[in-house]
Amino acid sequence: MNSPQTINGLMRHLRNDCKIQISGSYQKQQLTSYGYYHGYKGYRFAGNSYRQIPYSDFSEVVAVIEYDNNLKAALYPELMFIETALKNIVCNESVKGLKLGTFEHLYKERMSDNTTNTKLQSKRLKLRNSVYAKLAARYHDEEEKENQMVRHFYNRGEDAPIWVVFEILYLSDLAGFFECLNEAVRENILKQMNMFDISIDANKNLLSIMIYTLKALRNSVAHNNIIFDTRFKDRKISPVLKKWVEKETGIQNITLYSLIDYIIIVCCLLKRVDFSGTRALTLLNKYKEENQRLQNSVASEIYDHIIQNNVPAKVVGLEAYLNV
Repeated sequence: MNSPQTINGLMRHLRNDCKIQISGSYQKQQLTSYGYYHGYKGYRFAGNSYRQIPYSDFSEVVAVIEYDNNLKAALYPELMFIETALKNIVCNESVKGLKLGTFEHLYKERMSDNTTNTKLQSKRLKLRNSVYAKLAARYHDEEEKENQMVRHFYNRGEDAPIWVVFEILYLSDLAGFFECLNEAVRENILKQMNMFDISIDANKNLLSIMIYTLKALRNSVAHNNIIFDTRFKDRKISPVLKKWVEKETGIQNITLYSLIDYIIIVCCLLKRVDFSGTRALTLLNKYKEENQRLQNSVASEIYDHIIQNNVPAKVVGLEAYLNV
């Protein structure tokens, strides 16, 4: 195994082996701060390792890194806002009319139809196990903490209320929770969000499909992973989601192979949960600004390598959709 490279050695490697001009104390500090492995190694390609980005100067590498970082900064608050809003919407509709506000009661009353559907029953049982495992883990973790949200109830001999359960659910758990709800409850939630379309979504699972699709983006943004080329994508687009988004927005060719497709889905949700009505347009404007900044900072071959040909048309379509 080779000995680890010094920063000076890595600069020589970039110049001599990668044909990328880098010199001076400023770019040396940039390489140190961004890191060779998270920085250049991570950003040397777009999408797949064989699609190498044709850099000629380290300033172009920095421009792509900052482009990616600025997009994550723009997306993070909106994804957190959506996650919180969806938890509240699903929670409120799930408990409406229940006599008791506990998960066990909700499970018996609102996850009880289609009992002959063995796949659904298996999902429900796994969800119940997951919820109680998370409650047990949270109870254990709160032993030395002042904020004892779960212990507060269990130490008094009470079940944790459903709002506590929603506080500890991950985004993927929320998608599974929605899937496990009775069909009538799922339909009510979709209607409340103006997302119910029986011609496209016969199984009434559009919301869970959207959540599963955004989960990988949300986690990459939260953990500072690279997002500009959608390498985080962990699934093909669902036909239900594709048809719904294209019908909803009028934008065609939604494939998830470009970040703009994820931004379109995020904006569709923001249009439904944002009480101010400004978040989606603000996000789109930030995306446009960052694309322009990137275009001004790198060679045209690099920009065209990163931004797909159909992105400008999709941006125009999304702007029209949000301004309706």
